[in-house]
Formats: sequence, structure tokens, C-alpha cells
Amino acid sequence: MTISIRRLSDVLASAESGRLYRIEVFLQADGPAAAARPSDTVRYILRTSEGERVLRLDCNRYRLKSGEVLTALAPASSEC
Repeated sequence: MTISIRRLSDVLASAESGRLYRIEVFLQADGPAAAARPSDTVRYILRTSEGERVLRLDCNRYRLKSGEVLTALAPASSEC
């Protein structure tokens, strides 16, 4: 089985405390054609630059594993 992980983008977000986070967005594709085109099983992986997992709440809000909610400083791309 082939697994392909590709970095898509970064999102700059802030917490209520004013702390800034860089959220890294990766695309992981599994399956025989994953290296060529991700079609079988695709999932997004979001994490801070420090490695903390991030959950996407909506187009502009994210939640850290710790529970803290972050807001994107610039609108996300049109994929929402």
C-alpha cells in the first residue's frame, strides 16, 4: 500500500490571549494510486508548527487538542 503525504498550506491564527499559531495543513492519501493522484482514501492533517494536533471547526476557527479555540487571521481558501 502506498501512502502519500503532501503539505498544502499554512494558516496563521490567533488565540484569545493574543498568541499567534501557524497551522500546517497536510493531505494524506492512501491506496495504490496515492503517489499519482489522491483518490482512494484522503484525509487532512492539521497541526501547529510545534506539532500539536488541530481540529477544524469551520472555515476560520480551529481547536487545539488542549481545547483552546483559534481564529484564522485571513479568510481561508474557497474550499469551505
